[in-house]
Amino acid sequence: TNYRPISLLPTLSKIFERIVLTRIENHLETTRIVPNEQFGFQKGHSTNHQIVRLVKEVRRNFQHGKSSGLILLDVEKAYDSVWHGAILHKMLLGNFPTLILKIIRSFLKDRTFQVSVNGCTSDRKPVPFGVPQGSVLSPTLYNIF
Repeated sequence: TNYRPISLLPTLSKIFERIVLTRIENHLETTRIVPNEQFGFQKGHSTNHQIVRLVKEVRRNFQHGKSSGLILLDVEKAYDSVWHGAILHKMLLGNFPTLILKIIRSFLKDRTFQVSVNGCTSDRKPVPFGVPQGSVLSPTLYNIF
């Protein structure tokens, strides 16, 4: 079995993350850094929309005597594999505001975890990769990655 830590965040932190997320989403919408064909974790893009789009494309190809192919990917431990440097680099290339870059750098930097079982708590260990599961920022940061 594989256990993935869930981030337990204070209420004030959750509110702040939502504000930052709004700023990031606004920037992404105006710059189109994340392609419109990316349906996961995108506002206004549901699985149903993607299925309808796929069916239309296959039908159009069939009507024109063309073949259709489909590749489905399931990235194992997707959130765990995110390299912080890549997110920050892509945000820098995407001309995100400096303040947002600093906030995200701080958000990802020096993350640690510890485990508590039956009243026994482990030492803190660093988490050098990944985005925290349970944070509203994580899906969008994963898309940027």
